[in-house]
Amino acid sequence: MDWLLLFVWVLLSILITLVVLLAVPLEWRFNVELDEDHRGADSHIRWLFGLVIIRTSNDPKSDSSEKPAKPKKRKPKRNRQSLRRVLSVDGFVGRLLTLIRRIVSAIHIEQLSVQARLGLGDPADTGQLWGVIGPVTGLLSIPKATRINIEPDFFNEVLEFQSDGRLRVIPLRLVGLLLGFLLSFNTWRAFRAIKAGARE
Repeated sequence: MDWLLLFVWVLLSILITLVVLLAVPLEWRFNVELDEDHRGADSHIRWLFGLVIIRTSNDPKSDSSEKPAKPKKRKPKRNRQSLRRVLSVDGFVGRLLTLIRRIVSAIHIEQLSVQARLGLGDPADTGQLWGVIGPVTGLLSIPKATRINIEPDFFNEVLEFQSDGRLRVIPLRLVGLLLGFLLSFNTWRAFRAIKAGARE
């Protein structure tokens, strides 16, 4: 009985410590560039008042110089079918938009710039995707420190993305929001739709 009580106290101590740590604000600075030719990203995370600093960098120039250019390949049609299945799950899009709205409200955006062009190669599929991206663009554009410009391409299969920003957030709030989303019934239905499409 004493060992069981000790185990409970140790477990509670670990959980309390984890909650306290996740309640400390985190600052994230990033710069991302993505297109058909290269990918580049630079990320700088400061946590626990500067005691924890995590920095990652990927220079697209070094990648392009070391690796020969590969011929462009079209993405398999199955990927677009899986996306269509997910977007057609009743209630999932609304749940996803609610999650994004809550995440945006939980994040203090000090500066954010996004420039993107998206297309799936099919007007219907791109229209469904834009039904989600359009409202998200409106949500992100609310703070004065943001500059958002996302354009749909209804005829070509394209993904061009450039973004940089400085954000401050309390990790504990994000963990709660993500757990609520992942455990929701609509999310599990979307996962099952993806698995069903992968088996076909």
